[in-house]
Amino acid sequence: MGGLHPRGSLYERPVNIDIAKAQHAGFREVLREHGVRVLTVREILAFGVEERMGARVELEDLAAGTLTYRLADGHKESELAETDRHYISDAYKREVVSAMSTRQLIEICLINPTVTLLPSYRDTGLTASYTFEPLSNLVYTRDQQVTTCKGIVMGRLRSSQRQKEVELMSYCFKKLGLPIAGRIAEPGFLEGGDFFPLGQDLALVGVGLRSNVEACQQLMDADLLGTRRLGVVRDDFDRDQDRMHLDCVFSVLGEGCCIMLETIMGDASPTRRLVDEYVRDPATGKYSLGR
Repeated sequence: MGGLHPRGSLYERPVNIDIAKAQHAGFREVLREHGVRVLTVREILAFGVEERMGARVELEDLAAGTLTYRLADGHKESELAETDRHYISDAYKREVVSAMSTRQLIEICLINPTVTLLPSYRDTGLTASYTFEPLSNLVYTRDQQVTTCKGIVMGRLRSSQRQKEVELMSYCFKKLGLPIAGRIAEPGFLEGGDFFPLGQDLALVGVGLRSNVEACQQLMDADLLGTRRLGVVRDDFDRDQDRMHLDCVFSVLGEGCCIMLETIMGDASPTRRLVDEYVRDPATGKYSLGR
């Protein structure tokens, strides 16, 4: 659905969904050829649903939580015939969800539909219209969480179009049996594209357009890093959408080797990044600004 209005869905340009799917399938295949186990969100959601009742019930619960029934503005439940009130109830929603196929349930989870009901006083008594909040950026599954030395920490995404992704990925990790060590809460924002784990000595977090210092403070205060040092990489001057995340300008290639965008390097660069280093006191477990 994001392709209907790419700009409003955080896309850089219009997209051909069939080409995009084919390219992503090719990307997954390359990873598998290199020994990486790759699972899509759809595959995780569907796993075991046809074989185990518990998995089916859990997926139904997830779908029911993302499906909303509401009366149109200006109307009250008391206006409806008593027999029609059932059809805006949670009980009816459960009845609807229980009849759905696995594929239908997954689609509900990915598009977050709201059904707005208007009394029609004829036919079935109600007329429905539909709005959706599709998870059109879920392809970027590195953003909803970070993995530190302490485990998975669920983030908090800056763009309103993406905030529902975090709960869906939390569900997926639970289903995979992967524990969640912590969560970033308001007013913090943390996106995976801004985080680099560099062993037990150092982690980096970029702050700027997406992640913020409040999230860094939460990571330190809750001892969710497991590292001796935290480098907070500040985007104070650039603030450009093309370089919104730390991984847009920096990446680790291997032991002792990294790559960085040349134009952000040096004191004279108008788009330079600055770094604050926090160090953990082993006696108190508290981090403080070192330099």
